[in-house]
Amino acid sequence: MAHIFVYGTLKRGQPNHKVMLDQSHGSAAFRGQGCTVESFPLVIAGEHNIPWLLHLPGKGHCVAVGIFC
Repeated sequence: MAHIFVYGTLKRGQPNHKVMLDQSHGSAAFRGQGCTVESFPLVIAGEHNIPWLLHLPGKGHCVAVGIFC
């Protein structure tokens, strides 16, 4: 079984978390919270303030994530 991590608007309590609850394409159960081992820049930009990570390991901060499987 694969584990996935989500950050930004897909995390519990955030506006797009409903995507994680939609079982039309499968299901994922919340397993806990964590953070990335390495630090990465987390950018929140664009018209809709969408968060995304830059692949620049060692820069930025450790990112808080929700873990699902």
